[in-house]
Order: sequence, then C-alpha cells, then structure tokens
Amino acid sequence: MHVYLSPHNDDVCFSIAHVASRFRGDLVNLFTRSRFVAANIELPSDEEEQIEVISQLRRQEDQLFTEAAGLVRHDLGLSEPALIGYKPFDLTDVESEVGALSERLIPLLLSMLPAEGDPSAASLYCPIAIGGHRNHISTLQTIRNAYDVLSRRCTVFLYEDLPYANNPRVRQHGLRRAAELFGATFGATQLSPIVFPIDSDDAERKMGFIRLYATQHHPPPSMVKFTPASGRVEGLHEIVWKVLPSIGV
Repeated sequence: MHVYLSPHNDDVCFSIAHVASRFRGDLVNLFTRSRFVAANIELPSDEEEQIEVISQLRRQEDQLFTEAAGLVRHDLGLSEPALIGYKPFDLTDVESEVGALSERLIPLLLSMLPAEGDPSAASLYCPIAIGGHRNHISTLQTIRNAYDVLSRRCTVFLYEDLPYANNPRVRQHGLRRAAELFGATFGATQLSPIVFPIDSDDAERKMGFIRLYATQHHPPPSMVKFTPASGRVEGLHEIVWKVLPSIGV
C-alpha cells in the first residue's frame, strides 16, 4: 500500500510522479482551495468566483494526472495561505495550521493504513518541505508529530519537493531543517536517501504528467527544473528519504 501527501494539487506530480506512477496507490491532496495560476487565462472579476473557477480548474488538472498515473485521489479541500491572510512562505502561527491539518489528516490516514502487521507493508510519502512553503512545512510537521503512531502502521518516506530542490542552496537548507526535525528532535530516527533515476522514456512520461497542470506553467515547463540538484547521479532523477529507527530502538 502506498499513500502520497500532496500539499497542493501538483506537488506529488512535480516531485515524484515517476515513483507514484510506478508504485501507484492513494494520493491525498490537502490545500486545494486556491486562487493561484501562473498561466495567462481569462478569469471572472469577482474574487470569490475566481477562487471557485481556479480551484475547479486545478482539481480537473489533478484528476487527469491521477487517472493517467493509476492513483486514487482524495481531497481535504483546505485553503491555501493567500485565502486566509498569509503569504506563501509566511510561517506566522503555523502551529495553528498544523493543528487544524492534524485533526483532518491523521484520522484519514489511520483509516487508510493497515491497523496491524508489518509496517514495511505500507508506505507513506510526505514532502520534506524544501523551499519552506507554509503548507509544505505544516504537512511535514504534522507527520513528524504523529510519527510514533504512524510508524507502527507504515514506513514513512520524505520526498524532495520540486522544483524547489532544483536549487542547490535551497535544497541544502531544506534538508538540514528536515534532519533537525527528524534527527535531533527524534533522537531515535535517521534519514536514508533513495534515488530513482529516470531514463529518457520515463522522462517524457513525467513531462506529459507535468504538462497536464496547464494553469501552473508560464513559460512552458522544462524537465531540467524537475530534478534535484543532488549530484548523486547523472541525469534526471527523484529522491525520497526513508525515515529509519536507529539501532536498538
């Protein structure tokens, strides 16, 4: 069983479409009420109508991806920062967002994941929050807070957020923050990277997925932006970090 957490409609696709389409499973979208578009499209003048139109367009794009990738889509319908008075990277009172997200997300995950058995039989993929977007941070913090409970039911993986992880400096800062969260705070855990190389055929397939999110691209997307600046392998790839218990725990 594989469950993928996507703060916004496009995050799983942009970051780990190759992994998700390979293993399939359930995709859970979190903050899907939106008014953000990058493309030049005609929109209603009324703000509430804009939000509804944009949110619907983005849901339709995501539905196309989930169907093409063989995923089952779930939607919590929470609002992105701009709709509740915050800028995208403003972490003011993010703890309140973590609390509200936890109340909705954790019961859903516990209802989806196996209640008992080998935790390695189920996998949960969470953004590692490279880039520091408010919704990515709150998603990571929510999983961190519930790690003890979740780790009895599944193996937790943290995926490198793209295109943020394409910037070496931003990537290193995000990885250090996650290591502190899951390493220093969780003295009994460590992170281990798993690299998924992407060949030319899979690269074209991933670009096909990425292009489905037409409202989010201006200019047209380039695959080179959707690979981590890791230096671990040559060429295109995706990276997830496995959260492992330390020896003796």
